Amino acid sequence: MSKDQVKIKSAVIDWVCAGKFSFTTGFGATKAESAIANYAALVAPVALYFLSWQDLGWTILQIVVAGLLALDMVGGVLTNSLGSMKRFLHTDQQVKVNWLGKLVGSKFTFPLIHFQLFAVPLCFDVAWSYAFFWYAAMIIAVILVHYIPLYLQRPIGLLVVMISIMISPAIPAVVGLEWLAPIFMIKLVLSHGVREEPYRPTTAQ
Repeated sequence: MSKDQVKIKSAVIDWVCAGKFSFTTGFGATKAESAIANYAALVAPVALYFLSWQDLGWTILQIVVAGLLALDMVGGVLTNSLGSMKRFLHTDQQVKVNWLGKLVGSKFTFPLIHFQLFAVPLCFDVAWSYAFFWYAAMIIAVILVHYIPLYLQRPIGLLVVMISIMISPAIPAVVGLEWLAPIFMIKLVLSHGVREEPYRPTTAQ
């Protein structure tokens, strides 16, 4: 194994980005990682529709927008947390990727272009301050995570998420989308921003 491929306490860690880049899984995804990234998030809008949305009197447009937001947020959390994606997001290796790969791998540009929350006041009855507040909170948290020591990134990232969950009831939100802002924070602060080791399956697995 090279210095970027190690085994610690029976766990294989591989930082080498080899093969073809995937927008949803990064480099070297296993079949299980690919399945999680490409299919698991589909459960979210379906479950939310039958458990909540169908009784809210939303228009077809509102249901479609809510469904796309659920897919994007849940899918983003799962995709960005994969070992195969963490390998790419936090590698020191010079890798050749297209413009989309460069965008995904950017510490700050990728979060900055996440304007999805602004679709909520555009399509639902909620103040624009909802989107501006959570967008600003996300940007501040991302900057914080990237400028603190590595060993503090995970607890601070989790602190940001916990505070987001605790204060979200105090920020007026759309009924049926109360979960959106905290998951937005999880996706971009904890899942995309915080460095984690890219663990790989052992031979036995």
